[in-house]
Amino acid sequence: MVNLGKKILSAFVEVSDDKKPVEEKPITAPPATFYTNIAANNSYTSAPNGKFKAHFEKLLKEANITGPGYYEYSKMIDAMQAIADEQVRHITAFAGLSVQGLDKQKLLTSALQYLQVLDDDAASFHNTVDAAIQEKVHEKKRLMDEKEKRIQQLMQEISTMQTDILNLQHEIKENETKIEANTGGYKYESEAAKDRISRDMEKIKSYIQ
Repeated sequence: MVNLGKKILSAFVEVSDDKKPVEEKPITAPPATFYTNIAANNSYTSAPNGKFKAHFEKLLKEANITGPGYYEYSKMIDAMQAIADEQVRHITAFAGLSVQGLDKQKLLTSALQYLQVLDDDAASFHNTVDAAIQEKVHEKKRLMDEKEKRIQQLMQEISTMQTDILNLQHEIKENETKIEANTGGYKYESEAAKDRISRDMEKIKSYIQ
């Protein structure tokens, strides 16, 4: 059985670059495929997706059991879409395969086997989706939350640093004022002391013999 895995994971995390419009098939003459018969009876309303359709075609073809069964039966029904009466298509398909040994019980049993194949594939698909959601959504949300919290922390740090800068600027200005005042006072008193000593030296020379 084919596992979806990464083959269809891109359908959830990437956008296709193919811009060609999808050509709609005529309703009155659908293609003769196994998938057509299944899709005609499901209740889902989402738009057809060629990627998934091809996947299920391959999946069910590879799961085909030896001998006549539901797969061949469904193919024959699809091949007779030109017959308007649905009951006639089913009866004719069964009659054509019954000569090869197909009976009603075997037909229903093989149909159940294909349903099991689809159920198993669906389980694998949903596991892949869950893993994708965890990796591509939840994990990225977690990283985003971490970064938002880090931004808040950095903003708080920046605010604190800006306050520190303002305080430092104020302290620097006060210190510069004090240093300039002390420097001026020191220079004045130093010059005054030197001038007094110089004058005293002159007086000593003059007064003392």
